[in-house]
Amino acid sequence: MPKKAPIAWPESREDLLASLQGAGLPAGTALHLAEQAQPALLLETGLADETQIPLGASKIGGLPDLPLDMAWPERPPYEDAVERARAHRLEAARLLSEATRPGSWMTPEQARLFSRERSDLASAVESVFPLAFIAQLDLASLSSHAGYPALLPHHGRLLFFCDYWERPPGFDPYTAAGFRLIWDRTPVEQLERKPAPAALAAMMGERWNSLFRPAAVTARSVFTAIPPSDRNFDAFAHGEDAGTFWDEDSDEIRYEGWLARFDTPDSREGPNHRLGGWPAPLQNGMQAMAKLATHGIYCGTGEAFNTAEARRLLKTAYRWRLLLQIGRDDAVGLLPSGCLYVLMREQDVRARAFDKAWMVFQND
Repeated sequence: MPKKAPIAWPESREDLLASLQGAGLPAGTALHLAEQAQPALLLETGLADETQIPLGASKIGGLPDLPLDMAWPERPPYEDAVERARAHRLEAARLLSEATRPGSWMTPEQARLFSRERSDLASAVESVFPLAFIAQLDLASLSSHAGYPALLPHHGRLLFFCDYWERPPGFDPYTAAGFRLIWDRTPVEQLERKPAPAALAAMMGERWNSLFRPAAVTARSVFTAIPPSDRNFDAFAHGEDAGTFWDEDSDEIRYEGWLARFDTPDSREGPNHRLGGWPAPLQNGMQAMAKLATHGIYCGTGEAFNTAEARRLLKTAYRWRLLLQIGRDDAVGLLPSGCLYVLMREQDVRARAFDKAWMVFQND
């Protein structure tokens, strides 16, 4: 049976409430979930000639508009570059070996290509390397929409860059080197569209391309519902009093089914990008990752969450909230699988401390 096309997020809280009630949820539960709903801007993209996108305007992909005296952002070598490079070189050798096995899924030519990419990535993580430009958001223009996040400034631009080639996952403290979120307030007449660094331009056409086709952005105001994996979720009973049986007719299953109708940010249909609102997570735990990793704790294993220090820190993980979600965009050439989430705490947004954001990459 073909998969149903996703439905659009409601444009008002009242419509979202009606939709929840239509899913069969009890009136009180539906009302609580509607009250928790967060406004957001869906960022819809349309491919455009770079020259037709005004300087400083919202865009995804293409080239960034930066102050005259600002260079294209780079990351330093990763602090754990020795371990990262060793892992990539071991994989490069494994790929070459795999191609010699009977019935291998790769041809020798493919193996050489994939192995070379891994070897190049090993060299890149050990070096200063330019970050890929992902998005530029004109806050003055976007703030005219009802779904614009209330805490964000109403002027300037947010620019998001990340190490798209390596895509640090977010549970590693060294992820901090792999992205930049910049709030730039430079007047438009003092901006220039920066050319792509040679290291990124050289990757054009490669499997791990880090330059993307430019797309203009159109914003649409919607209301988004809280995912059950969020640490602020409290619509249903949990714990010892919640029971232990999986009831197909339970309110939890109804809500999960209702959420699934809106699809995930790695879908072909889109739109998969949003500013503010609740995230559409592909996995659980992004708030916990942000909290622990920003305190220097590697949390890529379950054991990391069981220490006394981790348990203490996780009590306030709920303060990390979605700022920006960038998902699959086939036209632009972004993320054939996975999604990039940029999280911040409200206190840091209020303080305009955008350097305290955290990035989590997830894929299924």
